[in-house]
Amino acid sequence: MSRLLQLPLDLVVSGQQSLETFVWESSNQALQHFWHSPHVDSAQFVWLWGRAGVGKSHLLHAKTLTNPEFIYLPAKHLLQYDASELASLHDNRYLLLDDMHLFCGIAAWEEQLFNLCQLCLAQQGSLWFSADAAPAQLPWALKDLQSRLQLALIYEVHELSDAGKLQALARQAAQRGIELKEDCAQYLLARHPRQMHELMAVLDKLDTHALAEQRKLTIPFIKSVLGW
Repeated sequence: MSRLLQLPLDLVVSGQQSLETFVWESSNQALQHFWHSPHVDSAQFVWLWGRAGVGKSHLLHAKTLTNPEFIYLPAKHLLQYDASELASLHDNRYLLLDDMHLFCGIAAWEEQLFNLCQLCLAQQGSLWFSADAAPAQLPWALKDLQSRLQLALIYEVHELSDAGKLQALARQAAQRGIELKEDCAQYLLARHPRQMHELMAVLDKLDTHALAEQRKLTIPFIKSVLGW
């Protein structure tokens, strides 16, 4: 027996995943221009793709802050349920589906996603997706679904430069109420994997220890917490 799909209300969107903490660089200029255009919410299908850690989920979370009608749904959460439960979302015209590539090759889910796309077209809704590749590059079993997804406005989200990552670290630290001086940020970038989700995870760890020990972030403190 399938479980009734529950919207992931525990996925609280914090200010740390707002547009204020997202760093726009020239490599993402086309997406930035679209994002700030007056017609952004009238786009029926939007597809963001790129490697892990470039900020796709960050942007989808931020969308729920700029337009509360949107509901954020990660594939890893949906896949805990029977595909038929997706029909319970048919009354929601604004959905954000994260990690769409996880549905590839799962016939029941592909069929339900196709139905969702058809409803979106009929009801003038808006579906935003993220994935690790563009729709045409993914191994969909249902070609009708692939053809619908290729109607999307498709944007690759590019990785930040080192300068952009330093700026992102500073913004994220400020959101947490901690001071991350440039020498400390440079030290983290030099010593730690450079994907942003890895850097954010280590910043969370440092924040927790700094709060518990009432310490400021310094290079010796970072060394002691991370065992470097």
